[in-house]
Amino acid sequence: MDEIITEDLDDEIDEEEQEEIVLATVTAVSANGLRIRLDGEEEAGEKYYKANAGQRYAVNDRVKVKKNSGTYIVEYVVGNPGARFPIPSGGSDGQVLTKDGATNYAVKWASLPTVHSVPAGGSQNQVLAKNSSSDYDVKWSDLPHGLPTGGSQNQVLAKNSATNYDVKWLSLEDTHGIPSGGTTGQYLKKSSNTNYAVEWGSAPATDRLTSSAKHVIYNGSALYADYSSSLGASNYYWNGCYISGDMRLGVSAYSGALGFFGATPIRKISTITTSSTLSALIQALKNYGLF
Repeated sequence: MDEIITEDLDDEIDEEEQEEIVLATVTAVSANGLRIRLDGEEEAGEKYYKANAGQRYAVNDRVKVKKNSGTYIVEYVVGNPGARFPIPSGGSDGQVLTKDGATNYAVKWASLPTVHSVPAGGSQNQVLAKNSSSDYDVKWSDLPHGLPTGGSQNQVLAKNSATNYDVKWLSLEDTHGIPSGGTTGQYLKKSSNTNYAVEWGSAPATDRLTSSAKHVIYNGSALYADYSSSLGASNYYWNGCYISGDMRLGVSAYSGALGFFGATPIRKISTITTSSTLSALIQALKNYGLF
């Protein structure tokens, strides 16, 4: 008799402690929670319920909910194992998950090159360059048409040959620029018959002008000449010459007389003698434009 009473009491306690399982369907998902329609109801309520934050939810998911102080908490999605956002089967060592279409959660196993990753290998300072016209086909390569190594301060890039992108570092004087060096008062002059061959040179150490001077240079304090052609020949006349101070002609070995009167200079009047009359002297001066 006692045993029967005990069994009846145990059954009554189990029925009271047994939890009621409540299922629902998700009708909306937001950052604030889930709207659900409880099984047996025709429409969903307006309230958003909190849910298990470690699960992903989508509209039409079947979920298990639990009553809690007059409200509900969504515990988890109910359905076939692995039916929601599954990791695909298969795959091999080193493969990764990559997208398998625009559909949400559609993924597949793929090797790294297939997902357009950086190729293996390469060395310091190399860059990625196209290996072919195929999409994502790249390789490690030296800088394409980049700056050559080496060079020193103030050098510039210059063509090394007619080949495209073939350049090298050169000093300015090597690229027909102004040569380095030089001192105050020096000037540029040809160093050879080669094009662009110039060098810094001092002015001639003399201030005399001769009939063989071609280039006349004034350095601020003295007048110099480069003796390489005729100055004073029939094609080289002085014109508008102004001298502040003494003008010296015929100095040292370059002695001579100063000529006037016409294209053929005359150094002195030879048509007048000591016995000439005054009228003859006046006429001679008129002939030379001096009277």
